[in-house]
Amino acid sequence: MSNPSRKKQTRDWQPFLLLTAIALITILHYQTVGKSGLWHEISQRLYYLPIIYAAYSYGFRGGLTASIVSAAMYLPHIVQHWANQHSTINQFAETILFLVIGVVTGLLAEREQRERAQKEQTNLELKHAYEELRSTMDQLLLADRHASLGQMSAAIVHEIRNPLGAIKGAAEALETTVPKERAEFIEIIKREVERLNRLVTDFLQFARPRSSEMLLLPPREVVDSVVKLVQKQAAQARVSIAVHETNHLPTVMMDAEQMKQVLLNLILNALDAMPQGGTLQINLAEQEGQFVLAVQDSGKGIDATVRDKLFSPFVTTKTRGTGLGLAIAHRLVSQQRGRICVSEAAQGGAKFEIWLPLNATQVETVGNSQHKTKVRGGDGHGG
Repeated sequence: MSNPSRKKQTRDWQPFLLLTAIALITILHYQTVGKSGLWHEISQRLYYLPIIYAAYSYGFRGGLTASIVSAAMYLPHIVQHWANQHSTINQFAETILFLVIGVVTGLLAEREQRERAQKEQTNLELKHAYEELRSTMDQLLLADRHASLGQMSAAIVHEIRNPLGAIKGAAEALETTVPKERAEFIEIIKREVERLNRLVTDFLQFARPRSSEMLLLPPREVVDSVVKLVQKQAAQARVSIAVHETNHLPTVMMDAEQMKQVLLNLILNALDAMPQGGTLQINLAEQEGQFVLAVQDSGKGIDATVRDKLFSPFVTTKTRGTGLGLAIAHRLVSQQRGRICVSEAAQGGAKFEIWLPLNATQVETVGNSQHKTKVRGGDGHGG
């Protein structure tokens, strides 16, 4: 049995146990009448134990109830000694003391409980504030790394693109003069130049992304256009794509081309994460006053070692990945005053979520709350 269930069961039995304790004390009190003055006085004082315990456990009402029950149990003893005026006055004073002890202890217990609840609430608020602050600091550090790398990348790309063009042109010029048995080397040069050109293009896009052109758009149209683009590739990979949309989803302020680029990157990464085939789910919904676009695959998930730096540049689990895809996606989503996060899917695999504001006010000032991330081991998403 779990601790909460055990505590609840014990608390349910407490009133009965307290009543039983008062009854046993009453029996002991009556049995010691005229036998031993000391034991009779001790048994009389035992009433305070259940009164104090009831007050501490149930507050003012518990203490008052236990003291009234104890006084009622004590009343026949007062009636028996009615003839002894001195003894009767002392016994009446005892019952009044029952009430005083029960009420005062109950009030003090309630105040202590309120103070404890306030401290717990304060601790929760401080913990939440600390988590938000840490999340915000992580975002700021990531943005700073992106900015620094962007400046460096712009300079590197400028110096590399011209030599690459010259190499490609020279290879094409030599293509007609090289013997057939050596033509494969020309193809290797051209293929590697193309790969380097794609890499420096990614660098340039990361370093100098264009400004977002924000428009109110139906999000389903943006998603459908990307799904059509990758449908053939998904079929070849034996991956079925299912799109689910919440009814009456409003238009969303976004840059359509940038959002297509982000979504395309997430879908291609998901296809790489399912080499044996599987299911890719794309969900569109409204949550907490924001638009949420979720891309969830049925692969092995993402290795926990890259969890905290997944959207940082050059973090990849792909053999030939550059590690810039998700960094660019993060930057493009941030430009649109949104956020992107990753978590472990309930059925396994990885789940990426894009959160965007739904109205102009949110676009100007988006809350700092961050979606919690949690990932599993696996590969296929870090590019």
